Amino acid sequence: MENYEGFYKGGYSSLNSSYGNYIGYRLESGKISAPTSIQTANQLNEVITRIREGVRNVEIQAIQPEVFEQIPKQHFKEINALARLTGVKTSVHAPMIDPAGFGERGYEGEPARISAERRLMSVVEKSHELDPEGNIPIVIHSTAGIPGTEYSADITKKPGEEGRFREEKLIAINRDTGEMVPLKREKRYPYHKIGEGITDYERIPSEEITTINVSDWDDKLTNLEVYKKHASEVMGDAALVLKDDLHKPLTNETMKSFSPDEQIRVQKLGDAEIFLNNVQLSFNTMFEKAYKFGTDEQKKELTKLAKDLVQKEKETYILDPKTREVINRKIGTPLLKMRLLDESIKELANITAHKAPQLYEPVEKFAIDKAALTFGNVAFDSFSKFRQNAPIIAIENLYQGMAFSRPEQMQELVEKAKDVFVRNAVAKGYSENEAKKQANKLIGVTWDVGHLNMMRKAGFTEEDIVGETKKIAKLVKHVHLTDNFGYSDSHLPPGMGNVPTKRILEELEKAGALKNAKAVIEAGGFVQHFKTSPHPMVLSAFGSSIYQAGTAPYWNQTFQMMGNYFGSPMAQMPERYFSAYGSSFSTLPMELGGQIPGSQSRFSGTANA
Repeated sequence: MENYEGFYKGGYSSLNSSYGNYIGYRLESGKISAPTSIQTANQLNEVITRIREGVRNVEIQAIQPEVFEQIPKQHFKEINALARLTGVKTSVHAPMIDPAGFGERGYEGEPARISAERRLMSVVEKSHELDPEGNIPIVIHSTAGIPGTEYSADITKKPGEEGRFREEKLIAINRDTGEMVPLKREKRYPYHKIGEGITDYERIPSEEITTINVSDWDDKLTNLEVYKKHASEVMGDAALVLKDDLHKPLTNETMKSFSPDEQIRVQKLGDAEIFLNNVQLSFNTMFEKAYKFGTDEQKKELTKLAKDLVQKEKETYILDPKTREVINRKIGTPLLKMRLLDESIKELANITAHKAPQLYEPVEKFAIDKAALTFGNVAFDSFSKFRQNAPIIAIENLYQGMAFSRPEQMQELVEKAKDVFVRNAVAKGYSENEAKKQANKLIGVTWDVGHLNMMRKAGFTEEDIVGETKKIAKLVKHVHLTDNFGYSDSHLPPGMGNVPTKRILEELEKAGALKNAKAVIEAGGFVQHFKTSPHPMVLSAFGSSIYQAGTAPYWNQTFQMMGNYFGSPMAQMPERYFSAYGSSFSTLPMELGGQIPGSQSRFSGTANA
């Protein structure tokens, strides 16, 4: 059953037809879902409580990993049995596990990403038990807490106009070490701007990343030159004094043939080689970074350089293939090293002169490929195991100031995850068309309107918020409905803040996103402070029908209305039910439209089959 059964005749005269319809959008009751408490592993009891409140769709939300792991496996099957008995549908909010591999100390590397992938697959397997014959939606945060780009609204631009989103703060990450660096928009006073009469110049964070990459690389090249200079100073005039003996092997016999002054010069060459070995190690490290983080064209040039260096080493001296130590050591070996390193460093500097290796980049760009790999692998592994009944991976957007808050970022994340899915599927023998079909079915977005509304604190308007929804609407498979005032993710019921819920839902409806999607009412903040179920208020807010027939009254027309039970399923019950509950509608719990709080009423504890 997708809608409520009519349990009284009702009437249209009790209340004005516009009463309570403060959202202004009619949402079927069968699409409205309520979450369980995030604070307990006793999700079975939470589901029972939601059912008693009259909720027809329930989202299991034990989102702390340690709490989720405390849920007994038997409870998943028990919830499934209860859902089948009552006609309730379920969805799952996965624990907050960062799919890219970030943790409390920042990026923790590929092992952390692989661990996250395994844990999320475990969540998928458990969640499948809740609806083995369907495609249960599983909400997974796009990130578990990566700070991202912060924007402000440029009031000189209209909503939708290019440049409306103005970068204020960006998090750059060192792709090699995982170190994160905050970059802020701020006024700068470079001489070339001052010279042109510009004194209000601001450098935006994305421009600052270019500066960091250039200065970081130049510093490393400078350090190589400094160490090489030290080596040259240590050598002094040794090469000149020993110019006729540089080709001689470095042995005890040779050393005995030198005068004390010449022996000092040989020793200086040996001391210089210590510096040169450090230069060589640093050069090797820089070559690796240039190749790893350089452009495709730079990689081609670096490959050519590498071949030239290997050939010159063979022509200059013999190296041990394992240790890279010089085997045929001669008096002049340090001098040969110096010349070869000098050529190598100059060539590396030339290759990277026009564009420094992109060691630093925005954290969203860094995380997106890693998160997409996790989502794509989990979705495909789920499909491989459960086929047509695989759960839907619905990736949730975060709010401004966190990574993946913009629809463009979410779209790129979803499309890249689909690409991973398709690659995996084609490698296993599926046709590309079939793989794309399944990827489109099983990977999409959970659009959290409360997270979206927090754009307001940065000066964005309702038009901006609706515009962001238009960009993502076609990818939305699940919706989190919650309200706030734009400054805190306060989780009020829809209609109690300033989220433009009606317009957002209209855009999703136009895109066909609401055809199969459930709308989860995340109102935990309201429950915490007011100690009551928001469900009847939500139904009232949306003017939802409590009947299956389209001609029946809407909830806002029957809320708290007096009536009788004739024509109701209760009319078929034994007389003792009527003596227990009375004959007045007002003695029903609030969850069913009466006046008595459900947790304290005589109806509490009675099964709703």
